[in-house]
Amino acid sequence: MKILILTTDQELALLRKRALETAGHEVVVTITEKEALEAPDKLGRVDVALVCHRLPDATARKVIRLFHERHPEGKVVYIVHIYGEWPEVEADRYVVGADGPDALLRVIGETGPQAVA
Repeated sequence: MKILILTTDQELALLRKRALETAGHEVVVTITEKEALEAPDKLGRVDVALVCHRLPDATARKVIRLFHERHPEGKVVYIVHIYGEWPEVEADRYVVGADGPDALLRVIGETGPQAVA
């Protein structure tokens, strides 16, 4: 699966990238808001956009809209920081970052194109 990580936190991005690549996924990372806003137009097919809580909500909403326009079959997974946080961002799935890489991989697996509805 091709996964786009959208965040402004380089450390989190690199950790998530390594976990996803180890699981066999192709991963593209953006680190700045500008890169995040340009990514949906610059990339070919993307299966999942992984949006981190570190990306400002207004930017996240705009990027998600652009992503859905350019990649209508793609899914959006939003990583919330802590339990009980209710983001002002609409996504197909949500996962709590503190649950670690196993939870992230499980949600990605349930979200991607091979997932059975």
